[in-house]
Amino acid sequence: MSTRQSDFDKARLLAESGKADEALEAIATCSFEEKKDACNVCIDILEGVKLVKENVWMNLYTEAVYDTFSKMNRCARDEEREQVWNRLKEMYYEITLAAKKIWRDKNMPERLTIYVLLAKLCKSYLDVADEESFKMCEAMAREAKFCGKGTLDDEDWKEANRSIELIKKTIADALHERDLLVDSD
Repeated sequence: MSTRQSDFDKARLLAESGKADEALEAIATCSFEEKKDACNVCIDILEGVKLVKENVWMNLYTEAVYDTFSKMNRCARDEEREQVWNRLKEMYYEITLAAKKIWRDKNMPERLTIYVLLAKLCKSYLDVADEESFKMCEAMAREAKFCGKGTLDDEDWKEANRSIELIKKTIADALHERDLLVDSD
């Protein structure tokens, strides 16, 4: 049995016995390359999934994509980052197309969550993220704000506004950090 497999088996046994903290510690001891390999396996699986145009499923899928690429951000070497970013963009393109069909209104909180997560990934992959991705997030926030409350109830409208502001702040922070990187070169 490989070291990786024995580490995961140990983590699973600890988790099943109610020792979640120890299980997380066991997983955390994996090597850098093992973590990157695990992320690549997850990305391959996610790329092979046919998107289902159902809101609960889409939320879970989008979170899985975000979590995987967020973890990959810490594992990808400089020379791999652009390729990882391109894979992420392809997946997000499909996600945004499906989101348009699921949530027709641009101000729907669930639809905005997709752009919040993309904005966070843009900031994480700042060194390779393209201007188009930043602009897409900013445009979605503007369009959602322009739609106004529409048919949303008060709670959904508050959540939509929080998402709009978070998108704007995250993109503004990322662009500022990018400017600082350019200035330091």
